[in-house]
Amino acid sequence: MKEKLIATVGKQITNFPQIKKILISFIDFFLDYKMVLVGNLTRNPAYLRHVFTSKVLAKPGTLSFGAIFNPGVLWADDYVVLLVKAQKIPWFKTGGAKRHLYLQGSPVVLLLDKNTLEVVAQNVVPSVLGFPQEFDWAIEDTRLFYWKGKKMVNHSLVVKGEIQGHLNQTGVRSALSVFDDKEKSLRFCALPHLDFPLQNFEKNWVYKESNSNLYLFYSLNPYRVLVLENEKNFTFKTIIHQQFDWKLKNPGNLKTMVSFSTNPIDFNEENFLIVVHQIDNKISGRCYFHWAVLIDKKSLLPVKISSKPIFSGMGARGKTPGIRYISSILKTENEILFFAGEGDVYVTVTKKPIAKLINDMIDL
Repeated sequence: MKEKLIATVGKQITNFPQIKKILISFIDFFLDYKMVLVGNLTRNPAYLRHVFTSKVLAKPGTLSFGAIFNPGVLWADDYVVLLVKAQKIPWFKTGGAKRHLYLQGSPVVLLLDKNTLEVVAQNVVPSVLGFPQEFDWAIEDTRLFYWKGKKMVNHSLVVKGEIQGHLNQTGVRSALSVFDDKEKSLRFCALPHLDFPLQNFEKNWVYKESNSNLYLFYSLNPYRVLVLENEKNFTFKTIIHQQFDWKLKNPGNLKTMVSFSTNPIDFNEENFLIVVHQIDNKISGRCYFHWAVLIDKKSLLPVKISSKPIFSGMGARGKTPGIRYISSILKTENEILFFAGEGDVYVTVTKKPIAKLINDMIDL
């Protein structure tokens, strides 16, 4: 009976080409937009909760950019300073005739009032100095840290080129630059040298100055930490290289890579605080989950992790469900401020009480 019904329906569709055309168009539409459709159906409950607990700092249209996201953040004088990558249009709209706009944009500086976190000034960085000229590049994932009193930027340097006739990423290097928020300039400093071979795509290296040393946290699995050995050419030497069988290796049981999200910050006398992330590949696309981790300042080893994710990507603003990426953190007296990129088009901040973070942590 089932086979007869299928055969009858198939014959009718064949006999009426217009119905066949409509059906094919419907299937094509669903396949093209299934990520957005499924994502919106599943994220709406989380979104309603999220909009009441987070604050938008920048959105599409800021300084005429179509996308602004993933900020680096520091306390600076009387303000909170953010260095953000802005793009002329979002990367997911740079198809076909607009492909030449892929990753086109400039760094942007936002200054926030320390007490209210309201934006009090915003400017495009007009001076990007000393960057390599031998290839087409773009800057992404700008994170900020202090080193010897200077505001340093650790960021991705994306190399662009043709792949099968289309402009795309051909490689990614982790770079260091110096940021002058008063002069609104970004000066290329170095592509750090490590004491082991690098891959063609290198991202999410994070840094922390402590006890007159500059440490580079390279990876979580294996756990690898390096120290600056020669600041003239920015050569780093490995001091920790261990493989651990612990919750940090696969915190979400997702069996995907776990990576650093933020530069470490001082949490208390004994520990640094850092955020890590893991991606779940849902039908709606990538979904980010983040955990808070405490690192012992003396041993430089992780000692505690949040028992469950402190953030889920679901609920993110924008058209790409699941994309809520925590890129920087700051500590106040009683709270941690989590700065994020959402939907690859927004900059937001969310506060969480320190006491709650501590209560939700477990030993590693």
